Amino acid sequence: MCLIRPFSSADTQSCTAILALAGRDAFGPVAGSATFMAATQGEAILVAERGGIVTGFAAVYTGDAPDYFLHHLYVHPAHSGSGIGGQLLAAVVARYGPRLSLKTQLSNTGARRFYARAGWVEDAADSGVDAIGAWIRVRYRQ
Repeated sequence: MCLIRPFSSADTQSCTAILALAGRDAFGPVAGSATFMAATQGEAILVAERGGIVTGFAAVYTGDAPDYFLHHLYVHPAHSGSGIGGQLLAAVVARYGPRLSLKTQLSNTGARRFYARAGWVEDAADSGVDAIGAWIRVRYRQ
């Protein structure tokens, strides 16, 4: 188990490192905390902490309430597979569900499996191509 709590400015360096390691495929090189802050500007951020160490974060765009958008969910690679992502996702759903959605790259099969196991459903009618490649919308299903 880990503690899921709101982000504080003291978490910036840890979350920047997580984005640089776990999010590089989606965001390219992460040069520093300015990249993290720009990527999450205006979003509500939750962090996962285990033993006093930030191990992951999730950021939700809340500007289109009640239709919330899970923009980021990353776990430090050293903690991957330990259930932290599932705990973060459950906390996001508890706080922002039931009208949550996200986009993931079609090529990101690991993320697609992760969300499918959690009961999220891909919406093939809502897909496209961005600078990274082909993506698909994934929606939370109660």
